[in-house]
Amino acid sequence: MEEKGRIGIPRALMFYRYLPLWRTFFERLGWRVMISDGTRQKEKIVYFEDSCLPMKLLVTHAVQLKDKVDHLFIPRLVSIHRSYMMCPKFRGAPDIVRLATEGNVSIIDETVDLRERGTSLLQSFLKIGGKLGASRQESKRAFREAEKSFAKFQKDWVNRINELSAAQLFELDVPLSPMRKKAPFRIAFIGHPYNLFDIDINKDLLALAKSLQMEIVTSDLLSEKEIDRQVSDLSKEIYWSSGREIVGSLFHFLSAGVDGIVFPTSFKCGIDALLQEFIRRKLKVEGGTSVPLLVLSLDEHTGREGLTTRLEAFRDVVEERKKLQSSNVKVQMNDK
Repeated sequence: MEEKGRIGIPRALMFYRYLPLWRTFFERLGWRVMISDGTRQKEKIVYFEDSCLPMKLLVTHAVQLKDKVDHLFIPRLVSIHRSYMMCPKFRGAPDIVRLATEGNVSIIDETVDLRERGTSLLQSFLKIGGKLGASRQESKRAFREAEKSFAKFQKDWVNRINELSAAQLFELDVPLSPMRKKAPFRIAFIGHPYNLFDIDINKDLLALAKSLQMEIVTSDLLSEKEIDRQVSDLSKEIYWSSGREIVGSLFHFLSAGVDGIVFPTSFKCGIDALLQEFIRRKLKVEGGTSVPLLVLSLDEHTGREGLTTRLEAFRDVVEERKKLQSSNVKVQMNDK
């Protein structure tokens, strides 16, 4: 198929969940997808007042791409769930980028709001395809292929996250080992996908975790039904879809199944601040937790050395707890 042009996708925000879906859709329609490079020099970050680091990075990556592409893809994500909504800043993201790029690049900013009756993700992508000159049939076929590609990507997620580097994590055709050796410490990393996987935010936290013999699991292993069950007895409803996922996952893993939990958060993120309060209240009512929990607040001033020190100390706590549990089991067996 002849290349129709170039579409730029900034390496930020929900790129870190939906890139396989987005990329396949555009490529099947004949467009070349260009991804922005990483930015690891603080002076290159484009600053906007009252913005969290993930939003600043969206603008930075968009500016990096604007002269290299025909269109930037920055969807207006209002809701990706039938009942809950995204952070309000996602709604304004295309407008912030348009202001930063001074209107010098076309922005595909189709609204995705699945709370509205009769809407679907397919319909949103049919509109996107139409704006790019594709027929309804072509767009529908491209979307179905993108869904299949995304499903395969998700199926391989546990192996992918434990085997691949951050640079390879969202590449579709990287081979995976059929027999992966598991690490001794099973640690749940819970948070917004960009906090977990954007190395400009977390200084390659997952690579550091793997070097410390941590087997990584994430909330992607849990069903929506399990998330709902875990948050069902909260005194107040959580209306943010990402917030429900984070809190439900934390409660699930705090009760069983892992040796420890790491919760990376964005400084200046109001949602994360409220989620931490939900978690503190729940643990206070239940008398705490025996599973070690590490909360990391991340911003543009975060250094890798500090993260290394904290994660190493956390690993030591996890290791001592496992030794104590093993000793208790042996004592119980001898008593019998």
